[in-house]
Amino acid sequence: MTVSVSTVRDSQPDRLVDAADAMGRTFATLKTIATGERETLSSLSGRWSGSAATAALDAGLKDSAHQDRIAMRLGHLESALRNGGLQLGALREGLLDLVASTERFGFSVADDGTVTPQQWLVGPLLEGIAENLTRFLQKMLQLFTDLDENTAAAIDQAAGVDIPNPTVEVGGEQMRLPSPDTDPADVKQWWDSLTDAQRQELLAAHPPMLGNLNGIAAEVRDQVNVAVMDDDLDRVDNVAARHGVSPDQVTADPARYGLSPSDVTRYQNARRTQEGLVHQMTGENELKGPGGEIRRYSDITDRERADKNWRPTMLWAYDPQAFDGKGRAAVTIGNPDKAANTAVIVPGTSASVRDGWLSDNHNDAINLYNQSLLVDPDNPTAVMSWMGYNTPESFTDPNIATTGLARTGGDALAWDVNSLKVTHDPGVPQHITVAGHSYGSTTVADAFANSGMRADNAILLGSPGTDVAQSAADFGVDGDKVYIGDASTDPVGWLGQMGNTLPGEINDSLGSMVGPTAGLGADPAFEDFGATRFRAEVPGADMIDPGDHSYYYTPGSESLRSMAEIVTGNGDRLGDLDLLAQPRTEMTVSTPRAVDLPIFGEVPLPHVEVETPVIYDPEFNRPGR
Repeated sequence: MTVSVSTVRDSQPDRLVDAADAMGRTFATLKTIATGERETLSSLSGRWSGSAATAALDAGLKDSAHQDRIAMRLGHLESALRNGGLQLGALREGLLDLVASTERFGFSVADDGTVTPQQWLVGPLLEGIAENLTRFLQKMLQLFTDLDENTAAAIDQAAGVDIPNPTVEVGGEQMRLPSPDTDPADVKQWWDSLTDAQRQELLAAHPPMLGNLNGIAAEVRDQVNVAVMDDDLDRVDNVAARHGVSPDQVTADPARYGLSPSDVTRYQNARRTQEGLVHQMTGENELKGPGGEIRRYSDITDRERADKNWRPTMLWAYDPQAFDGKGRAAVTIGNPDKAANTAVIVPGTSASVRDGWLSDNHNDAINLYNQSLLVDPDNPTAVMSWMGYNTPESFTDPNIATTGLARTGGDALAWDVNSLKVTHDPGVPQHITVAGHSYGSTTVADAFANSGMRADNAILLGSPGTDVAQSAADFGVDGDKVYIGDASTDPVGWLGQMGNTLPGEINDSLGSMVGPTAGLGADPAFEDFGATRFRAEVPGADMIDPGDHSYYYTPGSESLRSMAEIVTGNGDRLGDLDLLAQPRTEMTVSTPRAVDLPIFGEVPLPHVEVETPVIYDPEFNRPGR
């Protein structure tokens, strides 16, 4: 529901900024304490030996790591509070100024933003002005609503989930599951310590938190999450069947049927998640039964999957109420615990479970899986579509111009990706690549450089900037490989900071298509960054085109071929396949080193070389393949 003018007037965004200041002081204090404890542990390790010393130091290191994670959360929370407070405050001031100015000129403004001329103002021209003002004010109210919801979601995500899980009855006794913030290795140890009977009873009860615990095997998570998804579907479908109405009628008026808005959110995101599973398995969003009814994903048998050669899909994470109802989910093609190669793809602006990123003809994961299978048919790559963070709503969302959501999302991404090593089959080699597109590339960069994510490769696509990472060295990538795919005609890829250029000027020339301010850090396609750039041009493109920002996963493209080589562990073949691209560079103007004169011959001259703010992209006007 959109907020009203009175709600905006009564709001106090400056209190969020005050809270951010207090959080910053707490963060600084905790970092000081943690640094002192690490120094103490380091000193003890050199003076104390034996089994007791080893156990004590291990416990101390674990506590220190936990403190570091809490400190990181505090830093993200400070960022979320400050960004939200400043943005909401600026929007509140602008909206209320517009209301006051409108009323001064003889118009009335209703609480929902509707503008009407007062009785003494008549005429079609004034009515037209009132209509335009109404549209503009209501758009501002909607923007305030979206920003408020995104700020709340960012605060929730930054605050984390370090809360004890409720108990579950197992074998007639109450068992408390590990909290979501428990170290994945400890979660695995807990799960392995249970008896078969206890595990089967937990699976039958399928508490929602079990399917999202890092440290639990992918096959178990899939079984639990699909069961929880079915519960969310049943809650509405069963009520609709009892009353002889359609599910849409129930969701339109849930209170009439004894349900809550939360039940509707869970149902709608369960449908979206099911569509994502079916889509990534078959290429269609729905499967119909003999009578035209929509089939449940859980009713599809393993035999049917094998007979039709459908892609193997799993539901690795599922939380339909996350991020203020936008939902959280991760769908994998293939089993990341069994695959030699795993790719995790991270979306950017406007992506969410609610808005259909897992389905609706979003074929990024399908295309990467299929192409990787062509490159390495003996070792199918597991591809995870990770919708695990709160993204900016749209290109007009003020959050797109800040890194707050990327940093909190990067922390969640690092937590998930690092857990894949814990549950992976020790008898199978593991190679992990994490790929982020657009705002998602900033999130991936922050996961590496700010949150300690460990993977073999990073792929950044159409990146508006890398925030914390100032160079490829900041990623700390296991395989020492940071790859960038950036079409020269993709406008978003030009927004990162390059040399002496001002990305804001480029953004202005494009009509501020990525928000009021451009660029989220360094441009990884620039020569000073040190990344490996692969070819990613769009065939037939010869000028900046916003549509080229969505081309990277297109079948047959040189960018998809390059990514498939990287995720299968064959990135070193890009040069042999003519898939490497030169980085962007600053153009220089220089004087000749010598001049050839009659009689005197060659005469040396003072050489001057001056860098200019003009950026040269060697890929520009090279036809894509």
